[in-house]
Amino acid sequence: MTTSYGDELKKSGKIIFTIKGVSMRPLFRTDEDAILVVSCDPETLKNLDIVLFYRDLPSKGEQYVLHRIVGKRRDGKFIIAGDNCIDYDIVDPKDILGVVKSAQRGNKPIELSGFGYALYKYLWCKPWRFRSFMVFMRNKIIRFGSKIKRGIKKIFHIGR
Repeated sequence: MTTSYGDELKKSGKIIFTIKGVSMRPLFRTDEDAILVVSCDPETLKNLDIVLFYRDLPSKGEQYVLHRIVGKRRDGKFIIAGDNCIDYDIVDPKDILGVVKSAQRGNKPIELSGFGYALYKYLWCKPWRFRSFMVFMRNKIIRFGSKIKRGIKKIFHIGR
């Protein structure tokens, strides 16, 4: 019999697991990063906290999801989105299982405080409503840079 994340959190108050998926890139990497999640009272959660929640989608079934709180509605439900996502979930506080306390990649901790992380949170995560536009512009810039690089190689016969 397997134990679910929710059962383990109720039993021990914490779980450690390896990230699966790309929804929290660039902060977390799939199959590389270990995350410590601890039980929490949803009333203590703040905007931009990273939480583990449970969802049951008709198309995908039961899932445990690690995403960031990006807002709270008047009815008390949280608006939660992955750092690499343009879609979001509306999550009832009872479905939030815990909050990320720490993370590490290999033997090195992933910094979840300090100036660099604060900059990342407020420039990339906080303006989540504009993320689709920012992703669109980022991709345009990357494609434009690639075209310039190919043009330079063609003009100067580099790489032949």
